[in-house]
Amino acid sequence: MLFMKRSILLGVVFYFLGFAATFTGVLWAEGISPAQEQEFTDAKGALEAARNVQAEKFAPSYMKQAEEFLQTARNAKQIPDTAGFSRASLLARAYAELAEAVAKLEIDVEKLAATNDALQKAKAEIEQLKNKP
Repeated sequence: MLFMKRSILLGVVFYFLGFAATFTGVLWAEGISPAQEQEFTDAKGALEAARNVQAEKFAPSYMKQAEEFLQTARNAKQIPDTAGFSRASLLARAYAELAEAVAKLEIDVEKLAATNDALQKAKAEIEQLKNKP
């Protein structure tokens, strides 16, 4: 009889613990917060911005890292692993922004080189005109 009372009492206790855990997010992982969703959206936007400046050409390794972390975030969202999702989203955005910055810098370097060539040609032409009789 005592064994039966203990079993019933334990069953009731475990039921209420499971019930409480369900509503506190202990039993099941809590959902992705709106702020974390925004981080993911920002990462996708940063990746798109990097693509728009041809970062695949100028910073392929950073683009690859950004794409891999974005995929990791997608996978973490399905599990759901909120910490992994957030971390991967932030890293994806950081790598995408780095790729974009490197691409813009390389584009500017190319423009600078072209401008320098034009400047040298103009100087050479000026010297030729000066030396003409």
